[in-house]
Amino acid sequence: MKIVPLGVKDLDTFIPGVREESLNMIYGPPGSGKTIFAMQYLASGALKGESVLYISLDQPSWMVRENFEDFDILLDEIYIFDAVPIISGKAEIKPVREVTPFAKPSKMKNAERNRKPFEADVLSLRATLKNVFDRIKFDRIVVDSITSLRYFYMRGLNPNSGVHAFLNFLEESSNSAVLVTAEDYDNLLSSKPLMDSVFYINSANRSFEMIIEKSTVAHVIDKIPLSLTKKGFSVDERFYVKFTRRKVK
Repeated sequence: MKIVPLGVKDLDTFIPGVREESLNMIYGPPGSGKTIFAMQYLASGALKGESVLYISLDQPSWMVRENFEDFDILLDEIYIFDAVPIISGKAEIKPVREVTPFAKPSKMKNAERNRKPFEADVLSLRATLKNVFDRIKFDRIVVDSITSLRYFYMRGLNPNSGVHAFLNFLEESSNSAVLVTAEDYDNLLSSKPLMDSVFYINSANRSFEMIIEKSTVAHVIDKIPLSLTKKGFSVDERFYVKFTRRKVK
């Protein structure tokens, strides 16, 4: 079983990563650092020469890049696919889709403000991503955020069923180590059995903690304090030193 590291400094001491070709989730409240964590996951793979993809359902590619200008995380070689909902996702369901929309991801280094966003509903988003996955084999994929998929819903489509179906699609079609972010996990509980790993980031007063709620990869503890700097997340240094010294003894 191949393990894909999560890309956070010293975290592999506690959990080596996620399984290859698996579906995983990191969730938490707004501002808890989910996107930073997810981007570190991709950037660490890109530095190894892996093909990695960031699927943004929240923001256009240029805005994603601007959000990381103050961070020392290399994003240039990360592919990004950004999509916006058609009229707030309220388009009618059509019985037959005569044309499959075509769009392709671009490197983050080429993100431009004047690039026209790809407008989609749930069905066209899945069809287009299927074309992308058929053309490029990605080692790592991030979907940020799965919560935003609700804006791509169409009248007549049950939101919970739509999310569940989309997660099934990702697991079956991407053949990658997928990490999805979510803000409102309560509404996704029905999808929990699909997840290979579930991580929760708790934050309060700039103090961060990663809680491993579920993982098929062996790990030594369930709660890991994190620090956040311009280089991104790392395991809290004092906790790491204390843990490693205790382990040696």
